Amino acid sequence: MACTGGAVESLDTIPAHVWKGLPDCLHLGPSAINPNRVGVWATRAIPKGKKFGPFVGEKKKRSQVTSNVYMWEVYFPARGWMCVDATDPMKGNWLRYVNWARSSEEQNLFPLEINRAIYYKVLRPIGPGEELLVWYTVEDNPEITAALEEERASSLSRKNSPKAKRGEAFTYSNRDAARH
Repeated sequence: MACTGGAVESLDTIPAHVWKGLPDCLHLGPSAINPNRVGVWATRAIPKGKKFGPFVGEKKKRSQVTSNVYMWEVYFPARGWMCVDATDPMKGNWLRYVNWARSSEEQNLFPLEINRAIYYKVLRPIGPGEELLVWYTVEDNPEITAALEEERASSLSRKNSPKAKRGEAFTYSNRDAARH
């Protein structure tokens, strides 16, 4: 999630639990988007449609969040809109290091809300050595629109499955998350 200023991130300060949770098809390294940031890079090809997540952080009210660089908003029926804030690396996971694309053309991931958690879905195949970049504006992007429709159709076909009855069916919130 792109940062325009602030502290410089270093690989040396990344908590051990982040490294342990990193999928083996990825590694962390300096971001090509922002030299002050760590980024997430593919070590091998990642197919379109793969999901990563959930994004982990502290649940806070919007008024408690001091920076929107490492957060998403999620709606909880009993609590309303809450922020999942990963500003503190000790409270987040490796997904906090996925940076924001500078444009929709650069993006290769898009966010999904599934059972009140944020996941990133691969929008197009990602090649080895490519940085993972997320973008969430769906207007004017037919690839994202098509991918969301595919998810919705898949969700509808799972409605009568045992998993769906346990509350694991796909849901998506089209509400903009945090503005960065």
